[in-house]
Amino acid sequence: MADVNGTGLKEAEQVDWDNYNPGSKYTRPPVPVLNETTADGQPRLRTFYGQVNGVKVDEKPDNQGFRQYVIDPIKVTKSGADADGYEIRFSRASVRKFRNKKTGEPINASMVGNILKGAAVTAKPQRNADYDAAMNLIKGRIVPFTADWSAYDKETGERVDGYANFPDDPERPGQKLAILKTGDTYLDKDGVKQTVKAQVMFANLRVKFFLDPSKGRKTT
Repeated sequence: MADVNGTGLKEAEQVDWDNYNPGSKYTRPPVPVLNETTADGQPRLRTFYGQVNGVKVDEKPDNQGFRQYVIDPIKVTKSGADADGYEIRFSRASVRKFRNKKTGEPINASMVGNILKGAAVTAKPQRNADYDAAMNLIKGRIVPFTADWSAYDKETGERVDGYANFPDDPERPGQKLAILKTGDTYLDKDGVKQTVKAQVMFANLRVKFFLDPSKGRKTT
């Protein structure tokens, strides 16, 4: 576009005001929890299937210093409900092995391992370079995973994780509020009621766990 009066300022782009499009808008994430429970009485997360449309090495390692990847976006292709077509953004997966919750000992599996298995990649990477090559192979493939709601405000540091921890929606009986505002209450990770300090927080659907199909469905 033309420079205005030699100032470096460009003329505004032309707008078709008769067909004005305000751009993307927030879409309430789908409800992830099924009306069933695990053997220990916990809610079972629905299994989603999604197409991986982008993968890159994260600029920062995970909090233990291991290589991780940003998978963005994942387009839900099969949800068993109302989530088909929904895009999940900025999922992360690390090469770090899972740990036994009681002993802290490593388990012979990882989030990256699960997504490679789920995408039917037969490579057996050991070094970071091997993992880089293997993760490039998942682009365009369908992978199974569980997902749940999450909201975060970088200004206050507030985080709400898990659909069950969001406040009930008074206008939608049996469902949860997807947009939290100052004064709303939610449950923190310890089950303690907290009051929202942020001006507004939006719930997003986030990958909770990529699934290795050979091991059955992961539950919360």
